[in-house]
Formats: sequence, C-alpha cells, structure tokens
Amino acid sequence: MGFSVGDTVAVYGRKATIRYVGTIPPPSGSGPRSSSSKRKATSASKSGYGIEFLKPVGENDGSVEGQRYFRCQPKHGMFVPLGRVQPYDGKECAAIQIQASWRSYRARQAFQDAAAFHFWNELDAFEEKDALVNNRDVGTPTLNTIKKQIHEQNMADEIEEMMMGATTGPGERSRSSSSSSYLTVPGAGGRDSKTGAASGSSAAGGVFRGGRRRSSARRSLCRTSVDASSISAENVPDDYTGPKLKWPITREFALDLVDHYRDNPDYPLPRRYALELIMAIEDHYKQTMKGAVVEVEIPKKGGSRLVLVGDTHGQLNDVLWIFYKFGPPSPTNVYLFNGDIADRGRYAVEIFMMLFAFKLQCPSSVIINRGNHESADMNEVYGFAQEVRQKYGGFMYQKFQEIFHLLPLCVVMEKRVFVVHGGLCRKDNVTLQHIDKLNRQRPCPACPHSFEDTLMFDLLWSDPQHENGRGWSTRGADCIAFGPDVTDAFLTKNNLEVCIRSHQVPTNLRGFEPVHDGRCVTLFSASNYCGTTGNYGGVIIFEANLSFEIQEYMAPSLAEIQLLYKETCAATQKVFVQTRIKDLEMQTKRHHRRTAAARMNEQILEKICKMICEKKTDLWWCFFNMGAETGRVSPAQWREACANVLGQDFPWVYLMKRLHVVDSDGYVYYNDFLNRYRVEFRPPKCKHLNWRRECVARVFESIMSADLSLKETLMLFDRNCDGTVSFREFNELITELDVGLSEPQVRILMRLITASPAFNAAAGSIDVAEFLGRFRVVYSHVINDDSKKNVPWLQRALHCIGKAILADKADAANRHYEQQRQDGNLGPEINARRRSSAVRAVALFQKFKDYNEGGDGYLSYADFVTGIKRLPIDEEELGFALTDEHLYKVAEAVDTTGSKRINYLEFLQAFHVVDSNSNNSAAEELWGQICTAIYQHKSSIRRALHQFDPDMTGQVDSEDFRSALVTLNTVLSRTEAPLTEEQIDQLVNTLDLDEEGMVEYEEFLDSFAPVDTYFLQPAKEDGSPTTHNGPTKKSVNLKTTNHAEADGVDSSSSGRRFTFSSQLS
Repeated sequence: MGFSVGDTVAVYGRKATIRYVGTIPPPSGSGPRSSSSKRKATSASKSGYGIEFLKPVGENDGSVEGQRYFRCQPKHGMFVPLGRVQPYDGKECAAIQIQASWRSYRARQAFQDAAAFHFWNELDAFEEKDALVNNRDVGTPTLNTIKKQIHEQNMADEIEEMMMGATTGPGERSRSSSSSSYLTVPGAGGRDSKTGAASGSSAAGGVFRGGRRRSSARRSLCRTSVDASSISAENVPDDYTGPKLKWPITREFALDLVDHYRDNPDYPLPRRYALELIMAIEDHYKQTMKGAVVEVEIPKKGGSRLVLVGDTHGQLNDVLWIFYKFGPPSPTNVYLFNGDIADRGRYAVEIFMMLFAFKLQCPSSVIINRGNHESADMNEVYGFAQEVRQKYGGFMYQKFQEIFHLLPLCVVMEKRVFVVHGGLCRKDNVTLQHIDKLNRQRPCPACPHSFEDTLMFDLLWSDPQHENGRGWSTRGADCIAFGPDVTDAFLTKNNLEVCIRSHQVPTNLRGFEPVHDGRCVTLFSASNYCGTTGNYGGVIIFEANLSFEIQEYMAPSLAEIQLLYKETCAATQKVFVQTRIKDLEMQTKRHHRRTAAARMNEQILEKICKMICEKKTDLWWCFFNMGAETGRVSPAQWREACANVLGQDFPWVYLMKRLHVVDSDGYVYYNDFLNRYRVEFRPPKCKHLNWRRECVARVFESIMSADLSLKETLMLFDRNCDGTVSFREFNELITELDVGLSEPQVRILMRLITASPAFNAAAGSIDVAEFLGRFRVVYSHVINDDSKKNVPWLQRALHCIGKAILADKADAANRHYEQQRQDGNLGPEINARRRSSAVRAVALFQKFKDYNEGGDGYLSYADFVTGIKRLPIDEEELGFALTDEHLYKVAEAVDTTGSKRINYLEFLQAFHVVDSNSNNSAAEELWGQICTAIYQHKSSIRRALHQFDPDMTGQVDSEDFRSALVTLNTVLSRTEAPLTEEQIDQLVNTLDLDEEGMVEYEEFLDSFAPVDTYFLQPAKEDGSPTTHNGPTKKSVNLKTTNHAEADGVDSSSSGRRFTFSSQLS
C-alpha cells in the first residue's frame, strides 16, 4: 500500500505523519565513511519514507549528514523502509506498545539478573578462595602445630608415668595417675575458686605455660566419652514415628525414609539409627573400594538407566524432586551423585542418610563421587559441620569425615564417559591408572606440592576455561583452569569421549553448560542455588547404549512437594501428574524470578560487608595515600582503592551508588565510610563482657598510672617540643611502651588521629593538647570508674565541677592557640574548623596550667582546691554546699594513682566530658580489630580446639583455649600477628566459664558478626535513629543465614537496602 506526504500512519506502534517519500539515507550511527564506502552505500540505498513522530522518539530533525530531506523538531524525525509503515489503528498501536514495553522490561530484567548473578558468583568464588588460602596458610599450620604439641606432651606424660612407676608401687601409681589430671601446675593459669578468674603469670614460656599439663582431650577420659558403643546403647525416642531400622536393610525401609524426610524434614533419624547406617556404609566402602576410580556399566536389562546428578548442597527439595520425577534408586534406575552433597543447605545429613540406605539395600543402585565440599576445612566454613554437630554431635561428624575419605574421586561409565567433580589436572599425560593409585583416604591437600597431591587437588577444584592451555581459576588459591586442548589430550590419552563435571553454577543459569566443543559438560542439580540465583537444576539420564537426555527442572519447596504427593498418589493419574509437575515448576520459576534477585542482592551486601571488615586497614592506607590532606577522595579514587584492595572484577560503580558512599559535595569521606563497618561481639546472656574493657583500656591507664608531670607527659608524645604530635612521634612512643597493642592496632590509632579536623595533614601532625584530649576519648567507654559511681554525691560533684571548669572553654582554648601561633607551631588556617571536643580538651589543658601555681607539672591537692573554689559552681544543681572537705575528697578521687598529687592525665580523665555520639572512638576501632581477627580465623580456631575436644562437645579448658589462640597468633606472626599475647591472656582470664569450669568455645566463636551501621546515629527522643546523610538507615547484622531454605523476602525494606539489579537499569 502506497502512502503520500501528509498521511497519518503507524511506525513501530507509534502514530506518525509522512513528510518525505523517496530514496532514504543509510541508517544513522554507521560512523564516518570514505568516498568509496559512500558510493557503495548510495548504490545500496532503498526507497522509503521520512516520518515525523508526535513525541521525541525519533533519530533526527529531517536531515542526515548535512542533507535536508524535510523539516521537523529535533528527535522527532526518522527514515524507515517501505515495509515498516502501516495504516494507523489506535488499538493496534496500543497493543504493539504494550508488547514492546513488556519485551523491553523482560530484556532489562534478564540483563539485571545475569549481571547480579555474575557479581554474586564472583563474590562466592572470592569467599571460597579466602577459605582455601586461610586453610593453607593458617588453618593447616595451626592444626599441625597443635597436634605436635599434644603429641609431645603426651609422650612426656607417658615417660613421667613410667618413671613414677619405677619408684612407686602399683597402688600408689594408680592413685597418683588418677589424681594428676586434677592437679594445677604452678604458673599454668589456674582459676581462683571464688571468682573464677584465671590466676598465674601471663608471661608464657611456650604455649603450655609453666610446665606440662593435661589437655582437655586427656582430661575427657576421666568423664564419660561419646563413642559408637554409647550411641548404640541409646534408646529410640518415644515420640519417634518414622521408619524402624532392621537388618538387613530392605527397600521398604529406604522408601519409608524418603517419605519420612519429605513429610518431616526437621525430624532427624534417631542417632542410633544414623550411626548404624554410617558404620555399615563405612564397612561397605572398606571392603569394596580398592582404588580412587570406579568403573560403572549401565544395567543391560530393558528400561534400565543411570541418572547423573550434580551438586545438591544440602537442598533436600531438589533430591526429593529428582526422585519424584525420575524414580528412586533401584537396580535398574541407578543414581550417580557427582559430589558436593554437603554444605550450604540445611539437609545434607538427610540426603546422605537416604543415599546410604539405598546403597546398603542395593550397592549398585547408588554411586557417590567425592566433591571439594566433602572435606573438613570446607565443612567448618559452609555449614555441614554445624549441621551434623547440632543434629547428632561431634562423634558423628568425625564418622562422616571418615566416610568422605573413602569416596571415589571419579567414575568411568562404559569406558567412555569420565565423571569427576572438579575437572582435569595441571599435569600432562595423566592416566586413569595414575588417578586410581592415589591415596584418597585423607583430607584434600591444602597445597598441591607433590604429584599425588596435585592430582587430587585438581580433580576436586579445577574449572574449565575457553582459552587453550592452563591458567589460574577465578577461585585463586592454587586452583587452575583447563582449556579445550587439555580436555582433548586427556580424553584421547585415556580413550574416553567426554568429561562431565559439576562444581559450579553454569554461567547460563541452566542445569548444564557444554564447553570445549561439547567434550566437557558442567552439570549442576541444585536449582535456585542457595535460594538466590534462580538457576535451573539438571540431570543427565543415560540409557544402556549411552544415549542420553538432559532434563532440567525448578524444584518446588518442600511444602509444595508434600502437597503434590497427597494429590497424585493414585497411579491412574499419570496424565494429571505430568501436567501438575509442569505447572508447579512454572509457578516455582515465576516465584523465584520475583524473589531470587532480592535475596541475591542481600547476600551481595553481606559479602561486601564481610570483605570490608577484614580489609579495613588496607583500605584506609590506600585512601590515605590518595587524600591525606583532606580526609576525602573522589568517587574515581574510591573505586580505584576498592578495586586494588578488594577485587578488580567487581562493579564498583554500581556499589558506590548503592552503598551511598558519596557525600552531598561529591566526595567520599573515607573515615566515615570505614567507620560504618565492624565485626561486633554479641554473646548470649551478656557473657564475657569484662574482656572488652581489659583488651582496650590499658594504653591510657598505663600511661596515666606512671604519674608523669605535665612536662613529662608532653615530652612523652611531643618529642621535639614543637607543640604537636606527629605520626613518627606517636609510632615511636607506642613501639617503645609496653602497652599491649599489636602492629595492626597501632595503625588503627594512627588512622583515627587523622579523622580529627585538628590533624594537619600537610605537616602530618596534631596539636598536642588536642591529641591528649582525643587520647582520653579513645578510652572513654572503658576506663574503670566504678569507685566514683558508688558515691552518688561524688559523681554529681565531678559533673558540676567539670561544667564550671569548661564554662569559659572557648576563651581558655583561644589563649592556648594564640600562644601556639606566637611560638610558630600553628598556622592561622588550622583553627578554621574545630570540634567542641577539641576545644574542651584544649581548655582543660590550659586550665591545668592555670591551676598549677607551683609550676612543677602537678596539681597538689591545695592547688586543686584553690582553683576549684574560684569557679562559679551551681550548688542548686549540685544539691548541697561544696565545702573544702568535699573538695579534698574530690581531689583524692581524681588522684587514681594515690600519689597525693594530680597529674594531667588524671585531671583530663576526671573532667573531659565525652560527646554522647562518639561512636567511632579508637576504643571501638581497637575492639573491632580484635573481633575481626577472631572472626576472620574462627574456622581455624575451631579446628584447633577440636584437638583438645575430640568429642566436639563445644567445651575446652581455658588453658587449652589459650593454647589454640597463641598457636594461631604465632602462625600469623610470620606476616603480622593481629593480637598480642597479653590480649590473649586478658581474654582467657576474663572469659565466663560454665558450671564445670570450661570455656564454651562454640558459643563464643558464634558470637561474632560483621555489621554495616549505615552511618547510624544515636536515637532521637522518640527512639528513632537519625543520620546525617539521607533517610533513616538500619544497622544490619550479617550473621550467616541459610539461604537455601528461605522462601520469602520482605519487599518493603528500607530505601537504603542494597538492590544491585535495580541500579543496573
């Protein structure tokens, strides 16, 4: 149909008017053209229309490259071919626009989901790398050192007992041996019987102080120990209604167990039954498994098949859904699980129990490969250890580890298909014989040094890459990636056709992903992995001739699976069943589409928070070097610093916007940003609170107790007597003084000095009076002043005197600053911006000099009383008349050293009123560094403590707790010890013990959590929090949660909640 100029038409669903008919120019945006390309484009020009839209949705104003075809407003014109123009129909246009909007929305959503998943996956790989590196560099060396120490101690004890046996009779030897485990070795840190506090010198002569002592492991022999015999003697709970275990195991029991876990997933199998299954499967593997490679043939009976399953990671709903769709294991329906059943999800134990039952009933019906998460170092980090200990105790967890060591490393199907969890190796010419002869009955090596260790490590940890050759995997920590040529070489060398592996969520979010020209396939079976990614799960079903089909699915929740079983129990409803399955999977996919991105973004926030907490000091040094003079950096500098310290591949542009780090003036104030993040210690029942004060109060109190004069105090900090304290002077002081701070903690103090407006960044110094006031603020929340609190009138007197002293604080501070300027120590610009806390500190400094009539740098009691009597104290507020007797008692209270005179730091401590909103004091930062150090290495600490607690009761003696921390600190000291030994002693001495005098270490280690405070300020009078930068924000506690189980997300979260996908649009 031809159209003429002036006709009203529809183009791309929009109303338009034709303004030109004829030859149209080539599409815009093709860039500059040479003369030859122009001639070619002209010859290829087509006829069409120039049209004008009613709205600015076009491309031009009727002209292209300087040639005018018609006139219209800018962005209203467009040239289109003849076939793109249709007669105008309002309804048709509306339908097209709705359709286009929906397609555009879905395209944006798909891109956002893919980008969010890519970022989440990068962070997840970073966490795994961190766990691997921590295990290699910290966990394993600490564990080996503890084992060696325990072995040496036990050998020494045995020699001592043999020597005692040679000099005493059998009866005496028996009595001596039985009582020795309760003896306290002098200097070994025993506890006072009344207070429960640890006694003994903190000066350690090795890990076991003061001589040899019996560990918790040896003392545990004196009390009932949990072992196989004690568990076997347990009675089945009376309220247990699940299947009853009888031997030999029948198929009916295995099917009943599946039904039990489907209907009662939170009701574990009785411990006695679970142990019997584990012991039986262990015996089976020991009798039948000879090498690390299992060769499998698919049953030749008609209708037989093998179902290959990838990672399930404790997601019971996925395994139940697979059994529902493809049938339970049987002699003709064989299942091969390709590792990583453990960790992340809540129900890995239940999955193992089902598979063990089917395998014991028919050994050929189930094969289980070992994955990288069938390993103690991963289990401690990703949840399986906690799951087993919570359900069955520590002994059962150890039995699971023994079974993991017996699992095969790979399977060869029909001599043609190679099935392995991770991938191929960094070594050339590896054969199946090499793999089969590996010593698999051990933990996965932390470092791939030897040929055997390298093969085992790579089979469990490697990933494919698109490029030929081998490279480093994004997981880092010695993990490699292998290319198509490596795959071809290995398969050719071993006469194989394809490699099937698992280990990672496919990048296409499908249940499978072929690479290397289809010769390497990634198979992943945990749909909507961790409740966040929205990916499909998949299985590969092989027939007897190795023909196969790949089935993908989206597993419904456990509740929906329960309901489906009730609806479709009749065999005659097969058609209905298949329809119902498709509907249910589609509903589940739509539900996950709405919620998975929100969960994923929430986890991204948690992971970023954890990373910042652990790298806080490194970030500060990077920021400081960029913006030392201003305390601020540009957004580009912020992104550069974060990329250098935390990771180059993360989308820092989006994170910068979503984390709200840019202030209203367009800069990032990096001290404020870093102060948002910390690891908090939140013990249950307010336990262990004394530890906090003891760990951070010593610096101020130790200097104050030295009872120095004012001149000596100033010279202590201001060594060149220029009226300021520099970085160098402060670092020298802290290094020389034995004040119990580690190197990272000294850097924290130095970092917080620069947060003060008084800090002269160009000179690298701070006014000495302001510094001393700030030094007082550092320890304001932890200084022990209980004696004053116990005398109400004294507390009121100190408050009123302090107000009177500071009544003219501005004038007093100006006298000090004026003197500094006259001495040439202070420039006129430095006083432009001062906090009230700095003015108060300087005013107190000046008042102390005013009251010191003798000029010796101390206030005598008479000097103090005389000075205070000059002040206009509000006796009405005080509530009584302040006499000389009162003032002398106040002086005695201020003189904490008892020297009958008051030094400057005592005066400062008594009357420096701390801002109520001083949330980011150095005390908080020092405390946060201690908490971060323990949180960052809690898996290594826990594994070390298990050597003293073989039954994994969660309790050890305080001295064993100290031994583990000292050993860890010693291992870390190869680079930089995060704690001092004195701080470890303070922790051990102040920990609350249970009724048996033991440290509940599991409870203690689980009390640490990273937090993003979102610039949280003190609450208003109505209790609501306030901020200085935008809307109210919440303090987010980022304890590890079980994401696989969560089914709902609160969509009404604060506007400050991190939403990565929304920003991508």
